[in-house]
Amino acid sequence: MIWELRYASINDYAMVVSLDDDDSISGRFDIDGKPKNWMDRPLVGFADSKRRKHKLPPADVSAMVPGALVLNERAKETLGAFLSKFGQLLELDCEGTGEIRYLYNVTNIVPCVDVARSEKTERGRIKMEAFNDIAVPKDASIFKDPSTVTSRIYINEEGKAIFGSTHSRFEIDRH
Repeated sequence: MIWELRYASINDYAMVVSLDDDDSISGRFDIDGKPKNWMDRPLVGFADSKRRKHKLPPADVSAMVPGALVLNERAKETLGAFLSKFGQLLELDCEGTGEIRYLYNVTNIVPCVDVARSEKTERGRIKMEAFNDIAVPKDASIFKDPSTVTSRIYINEEGKAIFGSTHSRFEIDRH
């Protein structure tokens, strides 16, 4: 069984946004499964919709860019040791709060999506994956597949078991 690891709903919690246009334009936050080497902490904040009466609160695990998660200190302390086995926790400077957040960049690439059997959109992007069970890691693992590397993070059944009930701040959807 494969699951998708996601952040809290962007309708219920504030999304993390880059506050430096140069970072966005340069592709600093492009997530492609490759390690990143930041010399400084990028400046980020929380999106604030002016149309809402009440500001959305930040989540323990937030959205920023597709295929990545942003963790607060509490989530990093709880999950960081396990997550770090499969990627990087890159520091972000959260403006106005003095808080450090962590962009989780998964670098563990496992080609296991059967593209030919997967359901696709009209444009040919994978909509619903079909997995090659033989290629899926057997040990607890968080990973990305090359065909969905910019949009999805997967966790196998063994990895999900490690998360257990104390790690429910992530949304884990069955695939």
